[in-house]
Amino acid sequence: MKLSEIIARIEKRIPKSWAESWDNPGLAVGDPRAEIDGIALSLDATADTASAASALGCGLLVTHHPLIFHPLKSVVNDSYVGRTVFSAIRGGVAIYSAHTNWDSSPEGVNFVLALLLGLENIAPLSPSESGAWGMGAIGELTVPIRLGELSDILRERWRLANFTVYGDVERLLGRIALGGGACQEFWPEALSLGADCFITSDIAYHHRQEALDAGLSLVSTDHGEMERASLPALRTVIECETGLPVRLIEEKNAPFTHGRV
Repeated sequence: MKLSEIIARIEKRIPKSWAESWDNPGLAVGDPRAEIDGIALSLDATADTASAASALGCGLLVTHHPLIFHPLKSVVNDSYVGRTVFSAIRGGVAIYSAHTNWDSSPEGVNFVLALLLGLENIAPLSPSESGAWGMGAIGELTVPIRLGELSDILRERWRLANFTVYGDVERLLGRIALGGGACQEFWPEALSLGADCFITSDIAYHHRQEALDAGLSLVSTDHGEMERASLPALRTVIECETGLPVRLIEEKNAPFTHGRV
């Protein structure tokens, strides 16, 4: 199947129009006319993941995070982006990303994370105006749990190795909000919608202090680990739309946790 056709099928399910205005999803490297027999999937495009995709016979590497965010003045093999582009071209691998359009999909990052937590009556924290579902998620637990019990659930269901819990560990949680990746700015929405706890990553010190002072418990996770939990669902979407096999690649620098698959 031609790369252009694969992209069209993916974007029928996850339109680029759902992405935030600052984002840069889509095809970063590759020839739209190329024939693709297999697809690899990883959180990030790196020289290693591009090389791994090539070794697996995959002519396309789909990632969540875009390789290129800002205009390039040159492509030189002495930087992260340059090494990745060189590795992809040498291996005959195209690179495509679905970023905030996957975040805001009704079956994307935030909805998947909420489902894995066992939340019910799931809704977005910030509904979309572009036709997507929205950013973040909030829902209810069928049985309230203590904040201290949430750690084991996050390790088991999201496979997290790195996170910090802030708040009274004895506090009962009935309503949980989350923002896949860096969504610290959504804590007021989480609070206003009745969340007892908000889970996200990259929380700055003053945002954390303000949220805790307002009465919201917090969990600050590793950015990539949190989003990585949605990749199996993205693999299913791509396989369903293209009919091609998708191989999930684990990055070499991913945080280590026992039992990761």
